[in-house]
Amino acid sequence: MNTKIAVSSKKDKLLTALILIGLTSLFVVSLSLLKLDIPEFLSRFKSAGDILPNFLALDFSEISTIIYELFVSICMAIAALALGFVISIPLSFLGARNTTPWPILSGFIKGLVGIVRAVPALIWILIVVASLGFGNTAGVVGLIFPTTGYLIKSFISSIEEQDPAIIETMKATGAGWLQLIVEGLLPGLVNPLLSWTSIRLESNIAESISLGMVGAGGIGMVMTRAIGQYDYAKISTIILVIFITMITFELIIGQIKRAIR
Repeated sequence: MNTKIAVSSKKDKLLTALILIGLTSLFVVSLSLLKLDIPEFLSRFKSAGDILPNFLALDFSEISTIIYELFVSICMAIAALALGFVISIPLSFLGARNTTPWPILSGFIKGLVGIVRAVPALIWILIVVASLGFGNTAGVVGLIFPTTGYLIKSFISSIEEQDPAIIETMKATGAGWLQLIVEGLLPGLVNPLLSWTSIRLESNIAESISLGMVGAGGIGMVMTRAIGQYDYAKISTIILVIFITMITFELIIGQIKRAIR
């Protein structure tokens, strides 16, 4: 017994050492490829000292426009979340290995989700903007892809964690696939599904704000115009409004999560 423990301990230490060596090697290779010029970067702080004080001013002359466009961004995030949720529910049950009627379909859905999640949200937005043009529609459609990918992966994880005894019992009583889902699994999945959805809402709001800067509409486009005009006071005001809004949403979503649990 002691010999087995000693061998296992040696293997763990060897594995840990190999991981550390691998990570250190990656770090060194990354630095060599990037060719970071730290002295040059630090020298730029002299000019930054002249620009940063400009951000201390605030301009509330267009606050109504800023709030309206921020509201548009939030609406885009919510619309994409709602549509993504509707798409994700059936695909998640078809993709989970314990509820799919065809194992090959489960593999296909998981593979597709992997591809969707591998593409950053910014790329999806750029593809949609190039296809549909600028505006709110492009923002919503572009956000649906990363939203759906995230929700399906998260929902599948929750579904596959369900007690297999529930599924076996329902099947033994002759329940059909839809009955198994609605009466057997959904009651126990409501809280985790809502929890994952509320978490994704935070990401959607943040992404809808930043992705607007590439033509998806909302507050991001206002920010882009202000940056192009070097309107530092307006930029600071937009950042302040976004900051207050995000903190407020984080507090609200935190309350929702606690209520769900």
